[in-house]
Amino acid sequence: MKTVGETIKARRIALGWTQEDLAKRTGYTSKSSINKIELGINDIPQRKIVQFANALGMSIEEMFSSEPQHKATISKADDLTVTIPFVNQKLSAGTGEDYLSDNDIETKTINISEYLARGIDKATLLAAEVRGDSMVDERIYSGDIVIFSRGLIRQEGIYVINYAGDLMVKKLAFDALNNTVDIISGNRNYPTRTVEADSIAILGKVVGWIHRLDF
Repeated sequence: MKTVGETIKARRIALGWTQEDLAKRTGYTSKSSINKIELGINDIPQRKIVQFANALGMSIEEMFSSEPQHKATISKADDLTVTIPFVNQKLSAGTGEDYLSDNDIETKTINISEYLARGIDKATLLAAEVRGDSMVDERIYSGDIVIFSRGLIRQEGIYVINYAGDLMVKKLAFDALNNTVDIISGNRNYPTRTVEADSIAILGKVVGWIHRLDF
C-alpha cells in the first residue's frame, strides 16, 4: 500500500522528472525537501498541497487516497464521477453527535471521483463532513469530507461509528479473542479507548476523503 510520498515519487518518475524538477515546480529551493516528502519524513504543508497536485497533474484525492485507505492511481480515466448522498450530521473527530438514521441522509448529493468507489457497492456510499482535530495524524482535518460504505466492516481501519450516543470517525482495531475494540484517535493528544465490541455500532468503513482547503 503506497504512502502519499510514494505516490508522488511514482508520478514524478512517470513524468520523467528529477527531484530538483519537482522542487522548482512547487516552490522549493532544493531537492532535499522533495526527498523528505517522498521518504515520509516530512508531510506536505497544507499551503503547498494544491501546488503539488497542479504540478503533478493529479487531483488532491489522488495524492492522498492511498494513505492509509487506498491504492493511488494516476490514470486520467479517473475523471469519471459518481454521485452519492450527503449525510446531514457532521461526524465528530473529537466529541460526537447522535446515532445516524435514515432521516439524517440529506437529499443533496456530492460528486466523487469514480476510483473512490472501485470495488465498493455504490449504493452503500455516503459522504459526510468531519469536524474536530482528533484524526489529524491520519490527515483527516476539520472540514474534510469523508466517504464511507455503510455496513462495510473489513479488517482494521478508519470507520464511522456510534459510541455512547456519539457519531464519530475513528480508527478501529479488533481483538476477536477478547471481544473488544480499540477506538483510536489519530492525534497523540487523544487517548485510545478499549471497549466491549457490543458497546459500539459500526456504521461503515471510510474508503477515502476529500480535503477542503482554506485559500
